[in-house]
Amino acid sequence: MGRRMTRIWLFLLLPTALQAQSSQFGVRGLGYPGREMATRAAASGGAFALFDPESSVNPAALGGIPVLTSIFTIQQNFMTQDNPAGSASTRDTRFPQLMVVGPVRQTGVALGFSYSNYTSRDFSIASQSTIDLRGIPVGITDSFSSRGGLSDLRLAGSYRIHDRWMLGGAFHILTGSNRLRSRRLFADSSYLASLQQSEVSYAGIGLSLGVIRQFGPQFAVAAMVRSDGHLNVDRDSTRVGRVDLPYSFGFGLRWQATSKLDLAAHSMYRTWSAANSDLLAQGGTGSDNTLELAVGANYTRNLKRPFRWPFRVGARYAQLPFPLLPGNRPHEVGVSAGTGMRFAQDRGGMDFTVEHVWRSEAPYKERGFVAELGISVRP
Repeated sequence: MGRRMTRIWLFLLLPTALQAQSSQFGVRGLGYPGREMATRAAASGGAFALFDPESSVNPAALGGIPVLTSIFTIQQNFMTQDNPAGSASTRDTRFPQLMVVGPVRQTGVALGFSYSNYTSRDFSIASQSTIDLRGIPVGITDSFSSRGGLSDLRLAGSYRIHDRWMLGGAFHILTGSNRLRSRRLFADSSYLASLQQSEVSYAGIGLSLGVIRQFGPQFAVAAMVRSDGHLNVDRDSTRVGRVDLPYSFGFGLRWQATSKLDLAAHSMYRTWSAANSDLLAQGGTGSDNTLELAVGANYTRNLKRPFRWPFRVGARYAQLPFPLLPGNRPHEVGVSAGTGMRFAQDRGGMDFTVEHVWRSEAPYKERGFVAELGISVRP
C-alpha cells in the first residue's frame, strides 16, 4: 500500500461516520495521550501525581513507597461523540498501568518497573461517495481502521536523603504498533471489494529526572523533567521515517492543610511542537505544545486507618497535541472523585475513581465518564 498508507496513518480524518473504540481525538498524529498515573492520583485530577509512588510520572516519588507493592489498573470509558456526521456512543476498556515497586532495605533506595499507556490509537471511520467508472457513476463505501498505540516501559530508581529530599531517575522504552486496515466496497456487485492492510511499528527511548523537597511536615514541592528523544517508524519491517517526541516539564505543590485534609496542585508542559515538522512532512495537521493544570484534595476520614475510605476529588484542564483540523486547538476538562480501601492487614487494596470528561475542538465534541479501578498487592 506504500506511501499512501503511511500518509493515511498520520492524517486521515474526514467528516464521516465514526465508530471509535477510543477517542475521536486520537485519530490524528500518534493518537490520544495516555495518563501515566495510579487510580488514586487520577481521583484528584492528577494533582498528586508528582508525589505518588504508585504513579509513573515522577521517579523521585518512588522514595515514598514503604514496602514491596504491585499495582494493576483497569479503565472503562463511556463516551458520546459529536461531529459533522452526527452523534454516536462508544465504549472501550483499557489497562493503563502496571507497576512493581519496592524499597531496598537500609539504603534509602527504591526501585520500580512499570508499564503504562503513552498514546492510544483505536478507531474505525467510514465514508460513502460516488465515483465514475467507465463513465458510469458507482456508489462506494470506504472504511479505515486502526488498532494499537504506544506503550511506555519504565525502569526507575529513587534515593531518599534525611526525609527532606527524594531524588530519582528513570529510563524509558517506548514501543508499540498500529495495525491498519483500509477497505473499499462497491454498490455494483460486478466490482470486487479491495482491501489493504499494514502494520506500523515504533521504537524509541527516553530519560526522566525528578525531585521532591519536603519543607517540614506540612508542605512539599515536586518537579520533574523528561526527554523522550524520537521514535523510529517502520512499516511492515521497513524504516519509513522518524518523529521527534517532546520534552516534559512538571511542577507540583502539596500542602497538609489539616490533619485530615491534604491539598495539591499540578502543572505539566510538553513540547509536542517538536513533532510538528515530521507530521506535516507526512501529510498530517501537525502538533502543538500542551499545558495541563490540575487541583485536588484528599480527605482522610479516619486517621488511625488513613486508607479506609478516604474521599478524593479533583479537577483538571489539558490541551491535546494533535488538532483534527489545521489551526485548531483541542482541549479537555475533567472533574473526578474517588475513594479506596485496604484489607487483609493492609496487604491488599482497591481504589476507585470516576471522572466526567468534556473534550472539544469545534465542530468535534466528546463527553462522558471514565471509570477506573486500581488493585494493589503488598506481599
